[in-house]
Amino acid sequence: MNKPLVTVLLALYNPNMNWLKEQLVSINNQTYENIELLICDDCSSSVDETTIEVLLKKHITRFPYKFFRNETNQGANRTFELLTMKAYHHPCNQANQNRNEDHYFAYCDQDDIWESNKINTLIDSIIKNNAVLVYSDMSIIDSNGKQVSTSITKYRKRFKYYEGKEVWKRILVRNFISGCCMLVRADIAYKAIPFEYGMQHDRWLSFVASINGQITFVNEPLVRYRQHNSNQTGILKGVFDKQSYIEIRLKKHLEMLQSVRNRMNEKQEVQSFLNIYIEHVETRLKYASGKASAFIKMLGYIKYNIPTILFEIIALKMPDKIFKRMIRIIIEKNL
Repeated sequence: MNKPLVTVLLALYNPNMNWLKEQLVSINNQTYENIELLICDDCSSSVDETTIEVLLKKHITRFPYKFFRNETNQGANRTFELLTMKAYHHPCNQANQNRNEDHYFAYCDQDDIWESNKINTLIDSIIKNNAVLVYSDMSIIDSNGKQVSTSITKYRKRFKYYEGKEVWKRILVRNFISGCCMLVRADIAYKAIPFEYGMQHDRWLSFVASINGQITFVNEPLVRYRQHNSNQTGILKGVFDKQSYIEIRLKKHLEMLQSVRNRMNEKQEVQSFLNIYIEHVETRLKYASGKASAFIKMLGYIKYNIPTILFEIIALKMPDKIFKRMIRIIIEKNL
């Protein structure tokens, strides 16, 4: 076919079979023609291989697919990395075995629903803008499929989208590109291997894409993102008190940045930014640990993330009981 090949990469783990069915149907109903689907089950304990294969055979009818299963549980990042490697070297369709030019990857969660024009719209945009990665907005649905919000920017009050040639700086500070909404050139995704395990796969792929070319944005909700208790991501996932905030939002973030810096030896501009930004996070950690002398330096770094710095300056000096209450309010109100 003349149109570029799009390989959809779907990672599964203990899927809700009704939600998975809806996702598969939405992929099968894509208006774009040249699609294939590669699925990896990460050694699910709640559903067996045969049950998944029966569902695939029933609902994926318009294009080729391949299914494999990890022998042991690897986690989401590693599973998406395995999918990326397999898709790059061994496309599902025999006619595409030696073809990596004009090849794109669409990363897929097991519980969302894609709008039928998703792939077609993203392909048109990535080609038109000569980009290496394109992503879209998404609407929010609840566990029953009922719409909660027409856009994540309305659901999460401080959420913003960015595009351009150097958005990697913003990605390092705070991710705004969801894997379920992205389409990335296959050769760029392959450059991201091995994935950075301190980051979610979508954040790492977006970062690598941005240091290799332009990222563009489609201001249209092309995915219905299902919000439920088992979601992998969340603005304060795992945070419930001061100590967990320090561990997750500061220490783990710092470790991730240091790991990325170690991998950027040939990218001087990235290294220079990371040196400054790591010092900024270290200052926040010192302040959180009770060093009042870090306060003035904290103010000097406020440009990186004004709401977060102001929050930490005030909230980290509060009694833990009040801090816990504030965290609950932030999560409930999606602030």
